[in-house]
Amino acid sequence: MLVGMGGGDRRGRSEDGTPWLRRHAVALLVTCTGVGAAVLHMLAPGLNIDGIVVMLLAIAVVPWLGELFRSIEVPGFARIEFRDIERRIADVQRTANAALVGDGPGADDAAAWDTVRELAAEYVNVRLEQPGSRARTQRMDRIFARLVRAAQRVPDFDARGLLASQDAGLRLAAYARLYALPEQGALVPLADAAIAEPLAFNQYWGLRAVESGVADGGAAHVPIGAARRLMEFRARAPRGHGEVVDRILAEIDER
Repeated sequence: MLVGMGGGDRRGRSEDGTPWLRRHAVALLVTCTGVGAAVLHMLAPGLNIDGIVVMLLAIAVVPWLGELFRSIEVPGFARIEFRDIERRIADVQRTANAALVGDGPGADDAAAWDTVRELAAEYVNVRLEQPGSRARTQRMDRIFARLVRAAQRVPDFDARGLLASQDAGLRLAAYARLYALPEQGALVPLADAAIAEPLAFNQYWGLRAVESGVADGGAAHVPIGAARRLMEFRARAPRGHGEVVDRILAEIDER
């Protein structure tokens, strides 16, 4: 069963504002290659339509399925969720970007706090000045990655205090610090702050910081009440955030 049509823009632009052709260049290349190979295979002397042609045509179609349909469900087989695959790939990419920039705790740098404040302000400005889009999220991810590096160098970083800040950029800085350098004593207030976080971008990285703390051995420090609040939040969490909560709860259950 084919479920739901994808959201194309009649003006040839994607949802994040990038030109349609540029965004789908790889899909076009794969499709053209698959169709071309199939045609050549058919035109070759002595060759007819066979399993090879069918396979090549299938390869040509696959890149577009995610655009045309949310999912394909074959009775008796698994349901393929193209949007889920895209979201998981994006999640891995975001993690990789933050990990590559974070360089671990080094020598304390007195100037690092100034860098943290500048990045926090830059993040707030980007949120205010740019409309919501994939491009804006990617830019904010880059800011977060730089925060990961800078926050690790701040001496006596008060992560717990910044979790309650009214400044969204400083809260993000606290999430960046605890994402890179988990503090078991901050795990419960971090989880509470992430659950109550009003901004989706902040909440995502707040939950990732919780996941980092739990994976670092903090599952034993999560009281039943905090675990229960995470379970209650799971029922109303945005889809991508809910998957992070699932991983956190699974880690807690294993311990």
